[in-house]
Amino acid sequence: MASLRLGQVGDAGLRAAVCVPISQVLLAGAGYVLLALAARTMPAAGFAVISAFYLLLNTIGRGVFASVELETSRVLAAADAAGRNGRPVLATAMRRAAVLLVAAIALSLAATPLLPGVDVALALALGSCTMAASYCVRGPLAARRRFGPYSLTFVVEAASTLLGAAALALTGVETVVGWAAVLVLSPGVAAVLVALRTSGVGLFVRMRTSWSAEDREAARGSEHRVVMTALIWTSIFYLSSQGVWNLAPVSVTSALAAAPSEAAGFVAVAVILRAPVFVFPAIQAVLLPSVAAAAHHDDRRGTRRALRPPLLLLAAASIPWLLAATLVVPGLARTVFAVQEVPPWPATTTLAASTLIGAAAFVLQTRALAFRRHRDVGLAWLSGLCVLGLVSAVPGDPRLWGALAQLAAAVVVLVGVLLADGRIGRIHDEAGLPAASVHEASDADGSGAEPTAVDRRHA
Repeated sequence: MASLRLGQVGDAGLRAAVCVPISQVLLAGAGYVLLALAARTMPAAGFAVISAFYLLLNTIGRGVFASVELETSRVLAAADAAGRNGRPVLATAMRRAAVLLVAAIALSLAATPLLPGVDVALALALGSCTMAASYCVRGPLAARRRFGPYSLTFVVEAASTLLGAAALALTGVETVVGWAAVLVLSPGVAAVLVALRTSGVGLFVRMRTSWSAEDREAARGSEHRVVMTALIWTSIFYLSSQGVWNLAPVSVTSALAAAPSEAAGFVAVAVILRAPVFVFPAIQAVLLPSVAAAAHHDDRRGTRRALRPPLLLLAAASIPWLLAATLVVPGLARTVFAVQEVPPWPATTTLAASTLIGAAAFVLQTRALAFRRHRDVGLAWLSGLCVLGLVSAVPGDPRLWGALAQLAAAVVVLVGVLLADGRIGRIHDEAGLPAASVHEASDADGSGAEPTAVDRRHA
């Protein structure tokens, strides 16, 4: 068995990798600054609409296209390890992204009844296009471990969001479309600027020819290609995860229509406590190439070893996080979003605990994805979303039950991911299969993903 020293990317690479979650936090903060400025510029009805638009854009845009980044990163890393040309991988990734874009636009237009007009729904559909471009750019960067430019996509998007929001606030713009335009255009601006900046290192210089007949033929004959079934299951779990983090506030707002002050307080606290959710996909993108390399060589201890540092960090941060949620977040919600009433501390602490459990699930599911258990991960998140819907419908204080619903959903997801992880071990131990056969057995579940590996020079 070949041995790999996981995560050994050098000091410069390590510093760049650390920048990934930091850049995600900056982007989350920029979104919240936009909402805070909108709350002070727009009337209450307009602020409610732009908040709903913000949640829908993250649910549909990020939920659908994060899978493109993840699968492109995984498969392109495998092609690099085998010394294969990466153009066929990019060709299939872009074509699969185009199919998902059609689905995302359809979802955006289906959300028209939730929005004040067709123009806002069209803005949501355009946001799906800019999100698609953003994730198509980030996938190759993550695969080649160019975490500096990868982080730059989030930094540029955050800067564009902040500049646009500041301009609208200073000029007193109250239209929903104006504020929505900032959210829609920022990912596209970041994608274009970073793609132009990185084209000199060969990541995107040939992307313009990726629809050629030559590349289509090469992709058909290559074992390294982005498979649509894997993308669908990965999209299901990203969409479902976005639903887990976004639908509880929507449910509480609907239930407390007669008490808008209480609803606003819950939404403000929930939005603050979901900030770490923005970091989860980036952490997974950093971990996946190393975990995939170990999985390819059947180094099961190596896959667990790669996940140990983020899990230990999560455990160390758990108590401070829960204390901050109970003692700091209510006051922060009053200051930032100018709410008068905040939910009781049990609801606030429960929301914070759900975020911690969700973070653990995201870290652990990296191993399941490396062994191509896409369907199991997707079903785990879909099950969690269904549980959220059931628990949030229980009669009682909507704020407490909304928080409990999100916590129950996170627990169900974590249990599902652990079951998927256990199934990996049973496939190997009971059948005595070598690494390649483990992947073949995984294909029997319908995930259909491609072999995973990472070039040793990147490991």
